[in-house]
Amino acid sequence: MINSKFLAGLTATVAFTGVMANAGIANALTKTFTDTVDLAPTDITDALLSLEKFDGSLGTLQSVTVGFDGQIVGDAKVESLDAQAQTLTFSLEGILQLLESTDSLNNPLFEETASASDSFDATADDGNTDFGGTSGSTFDGLIASLSGENFYNDQAVLDFFTGDDNVQFLFSASTDSEVTGAANIASIISTQAGASVTVTYQYDDLSGGGSPDKVPEPSAILALGLFAGAGILSKKKSANKA
Repeated sequence: MINSKFLAGLTATVAFTGVMANAGIANALTKTFTDTVDLAPTDITDALLSLEKFDGSLGTLQSVTVGFDGQIVGDAKVESLDAQAQTLTFSLEGILQLLESTDSLNNPLFEETASASDSFDATADDGNTDFGGTSGSTFDGLIASLSGENFYNDQAVLDFFTGDDNVQFLFSASTDSEVTGAANIASIISTQAGASVTVTYQYDDLSGGGSPDKVPEPSAILALGLFAGAGILSKKKSANKA
């Protein structure tokens, strides 16, 4: 049976060696670049975003995270022309897409539908098509948005993101918006879309001319724990003999 005091000493020692192992990656650094497509009328096709690749002289690239934020903004003026009161609903929907321009990654990186809606209780037609009064209204700044991240650490992708040039992305947005709720409606709809892309590089710092601290192999950590634990047991035996 394993001595409980030995086991306690071994557990504490292995925990200590785990701290030593984690200290070996404390020199990991990050560098981030962002580019933006400002809001512009839809539909948008292949708007260019360009971000710097990782400078290999800084160190060894360990991972790349590509973050995407996109949104569609819609405005609508509505007027019910019905003879009865109706609830008018403005539905904003669109597809946001991000591609890597050379198709070196698994395109599309992002492609999702974003949607939002709002409603207005309109009275019967008040006789004025002015998008106001009791039978009309204006929806301002209705927003449909989405965001996401893709993480990469395989060597082929790390090589692709390393260099002295830029990596380029293509943003597209298409919309399909409508006002519903009455048989007779007057409406004016306008939509815009925009996006931002962020690339975050995590790397081992080699700028000082050295190399990253080597993390001990798991077997080496275990051996160190066993050795230290055995030492604790030996000391306790010697103390008991005394």
